[in-house]
Amino acid sequence: MLEKIMGLIKSQTMDTVDNIPGIPEDKKMETVETTADSLMDSLKQYATPDNISKLTSLLGQGSGNASASSGLGSVASSMQSNVISSLTSKVGLDSSVATKIASSVIPAVMALFKKKVDDGNDPGFNLGSIVGSLTGKSGSGNGVMDMVDSLFGNKG
Repeated sequence: MLEKIMGLIKSQTMDTVDNIPGIPEDKKMETVETTADSLMDSLKQYATPDNISKLTSLLGQGSGNASASSGLGSVASSMQSNVISSLTSKVGLDSSVATKIASSVIPAVMALFKKKVDDGNDPGFNLGSIVGSLTGKSGSGNGVMDMVDSLFGNKG
């Protein structure tokens, strides 16, 4: 599942990177990798019993046209800061370019996750499997999974 999650993040990031001017051609793959790694690290940070409601709320609010600062809340804002910091320090991108990437990628990825969770065509891709993969815990009977199940009416 982690590979699926990372693949979705990288795909969305590549689409964004290709459409934002100011990213040198030789830095595009590094930008995609750094953005995906930073976003995955942020998601893992919020996949804890203490933060699970923030993560599930973020997934529930995702929309393709939202920006990280316009309604996705403190989780998305924190993710955005992490991505921007990584892109400026590791890749050497200008902060305005890094901000454009983060503010485009994060809401788009959250909306994509929500769409896949709600879709049901891929029964292996559900909120429980996402959280389980991020925490390294899968199956039933653990606290995080029970919490996800209760939040989403045993959907996870």
